Amino acid sequence: MRETPATSPAPPACPLRRGWQRFAAELKDIDASSALAQRGHLSPKEHWHLFYVVAVVAVVLILSDLSYLGGAEAAAALFRFTDDPQTPGQHPVLFGLLSWMKPAQGTVTQSPYAELYQLGYWAVAKIAAYLLIPVLAIALHPGLRFSQMGLSLRGFSRHLPLYFALFVPVLIAVIAVSFTDSFATYYPFYSQSTRAPFDFWTWEILYLLQFFALEFFFRGFALQTLRRWIGTSAVWVVLLPYVMIHFGKPMPETFAAILAGVVLGYLALWTRSIWAGFLIHAGVAISMDVAANIQSEGWGWLSRIF
Repeated sequence: MRETPATSPAPPACPLRRGWQRFAAELKDIDASSALAQRGHLSPKEHWHLFYVVAVVAVVLILSDLSYLGGAEAAAALFRFTDDPQTPGQHPVLFGLLSWMKPAQGTVTQSPYAELYQLGYWAVAKIAAYLLIPVLAIALHPGLRFSQMGLSLRGFSRHLPLYFALFVPVLIAVIAVSFTDSFATYYPFYSQSTRAPFDFWTWEILYLLQFFALEFFFRGFALQTLRRWIGTSAVWVVLLPYVMIHFGKPMPETFAAILAGVVLGYLALWTRSIWAGFLIHAGVAISMDVAANIQSEGWGWLSRIF
């Protein structure tokens, strides 16, 4: 009887290839389970189109709110209201809430922390808009759950190496861009951040909380809600308003937001988590401020902060 030659075992698949295959399979499952893919199997009573409507309306409301209520003009109006000598008598409750900003002598705009107050108002306005409107939508819509919005830490440690691998090239790009004039004219956001530990850490905490709220809205609420209606196409729908909020920033940062929106969007779909986007955003934000301060003041300012 003729013997068949022994065959050598197949070489193990490359880890990167296995990871890509799992990623692609997950995206196919998302598309297959979307409402558009199963239109013939869904009952009209399920009102899946409302997921789309709720997400789009929330985007419109938030961008409009930030345009009119989250900018420097709104902050200046708030400071004028606080400085007005008639405000304590006419609006005692509101003045009581805002009077902590006024220095013992002079006005809010004359306070040594006037710039921090203005940036703090900007950060709080963003946090409120990115969180309150989605929270209200989730509370009112019977088909939405907070557990679906990417807040879970399950699998977080397993994905940390991937998050780090994505952050390293971004950090290199930040260091390179920090030598350009456009970067120096825009960063750091808070010009007095190196004055004292209070200035630096208060600003950075507000800045990072703003990024958490941003990620919760874009890669959590908007993306995960639209995913249930249009599958992975949700990444491209959410990309449009995400890039728009970068208008006015240095051109390289705005164009980088396009790539970041796509990569972080697909990553959020795959991991069902917003933490990749938040950690990368937080790392980029801090590295930008640190790089800008090093370019303008050298390394000496670090001794005043730590």
